[in-house]
Amino acid sequence: MQEGVHNIHDKFVRESFSDPVRAIAFLERFLPDEMINNLDLPTLRVLQESYLNEALKEHFSDLVFEVSLKNNADTKTDISILFEHKSSSDKHVLIQVGHYMFAHWVKCLAEKKKLKVIIPLIYYQGKKEWILADLSSLFHSYPDYIKNYVPKLNYLFFALNTISEDKIETIRDTMMAAAVIAQKWRINPVKLQADFERIFRLFPIKDPNLNFLEKIVVYALNVSDITEEVLAETIKSIPQPIKNNIMTTYDRIVQKNRNEGKIEGKIEGKIEGKIEG
Repeated sequence: MQEGVHNIHDKFVRESFSDPVRAIAFLERFLPDEMINNLDLPTLRVLQESYLNEALKEHFSDLVFEVSLKNNADTKTDISILFEHKSSSDKHVLIQVGHYMFAHWVKCLAEKKKLKVIIPLIYYQGKKEWILADLSSLFHSYPDYIKNYVPKLNYLFFALNTISEDKIETIRDTMMAAAVIAQKWRINPVKLQADFERIFRLFPIKDPNLNFLEKIVVYALNVSDITEEVLAETIKSIPQPIKNNIMTTYDRIVQKNRNEGKIEGKIEGKIEGKIEG
C-alpha cells in the first residue's frame, strides 16, 4: 500500500477513535464481557503519545487509551489500538506486537515511570481472511517441551471484514457506527451505494457535529471510485432536512477538491440537476 493511502486511512481511523465518546461506544460493543464488566470505561481518556518506535511505524499506527479498573480506581491499564497497515495476513505480527509492548516498558523503566498493563488490540482492515496463530506456531519443528518456553502473548483481534453492518449498527454512538461502516468501503466497493445510504440513515438528522459527516464523505471520495451518478442516486433517497446538509457539504468538498485538483474527471458538477429531477 502506498504511503499516501496509508495516510488517508490512518488519519480517518484515528479521527474516528480519538473522540472518547466514540471510542467508548466501540469498545463497549466489541471488548470481551469480562473486560466490559471490570473496566471503568467512562474513565477512558486518550493519551497524547504513541508507543511506536521507528522500527514499528512500517507495520502499525497506534492510538493509546488509559482506563481505570472498576474495583480499584488507582490501578490503570492501557488499551493500545494498533491499526494494521498491511492488506493481508502477516505471520510475524505477534513478534511486532511483543516488540511494541516491551519497547514501551523498557522506555518506562529508563524514565522511572510506573509500569501499566498494555492490552493490545489489533485493528485489521484488509480484505483477505486472517486468523492469528500463537507465537509457538512459528516454531513448529520443535517439540512441545521446547516450545513451552516461547512466550504466550495475549491480544484482542478485530477483523473488520468479519463484522456485519447489522452488528456495527448496534454501536451506541451513531457517528462511530457510521465511521466503522465507512471503513468497510475499501473491502467491498460494490456495496458502496448501499453503505452510503446506510450511513446517511444512521446519522442523527439534527446532529450538530456535521463536520464529522464531512470527514466521512471526504474519506469516501479519496478511497473509492464513487461517481457523480451513484452519489446523486443515493442522495435522492435521503429525507429532509439532512439532504440539504449533505448537499451543502458535498458541494463544498467538490469545490475544494476541484481547486486542489484531487478529483479530476470524477465529478462534473451535474449533480444538482440529477437530484432535482
